[in-house]
Amino acid sequence: LCPFGFFQELVYKLPTPKFQIPKFLTYFRYLVLLILVILLPILVIDSLGFGEPWFCKWLCPAGTLEAGVLLSLLNRGIRSQLGFLFAWKTGLLILFLLWMVFSERPFCRTTCPLGTIFGFFNRVSAFKMRVDHKACLLCDACQRVCPVNIKIYENPDSSQCLRCLKCEAACPVSCISHSFKLSEENNRQPQAEVKADRIA
Repeated sequence: LCPFGFFQELVYKLPTPKFQIPKFLTYFRYLVLLILVILLPILVIDSLGFGEPWFCKWLCPAGTLEAGVLLSLLNRGIRSQLGFLFAWKTGLLILFLLWMVFSERPFCRTTCPLGTIFGFFNRVSAFKMRVDHKACLLCDACQRVCPVNIKIYENPDSSQCLRCLKCEAACPVSCISHSFKLSEENNRQPQAEVKADRIA
């Protein structure tokens, strides 16, 4: 449903060399959520007691792409008011645009706090990913098509999972499925057990 996420997927389809995003960078989004979305708006307030939307104002390039650039091109009055903040956001937009060409969904995976919040609910969501571990070949076909490069068989409730169902379509033995039912069944196989199965 996110237009910026959809835009990232379109840009990624450009025929260029592709690179995986280092895993440690995916943890940056938790810092963004904690500092720019929670702490600063609460702790740094104006005389009326209101905080600033720090993330939207200083880090998110979506508004710059979807409105800021176009409006500044069409409206001379707006152009005359542009300053450091617009230049900063445009620079961030260019940086992410370049990154999108070579890596899939870099903004979603490293920066977006909204996706991070959604991910927290994967474990309790009524929409469940299921993996038949007995049928799984551990071939990693799921990981190769995954936009966020996860192995769904290690943790179907991963907070990074977008629920795009690409892994389900790619599985050669159809051991990945989804359901809309709440269940008490534990669908997560410990990572150590998965690795042991692979060795065996």
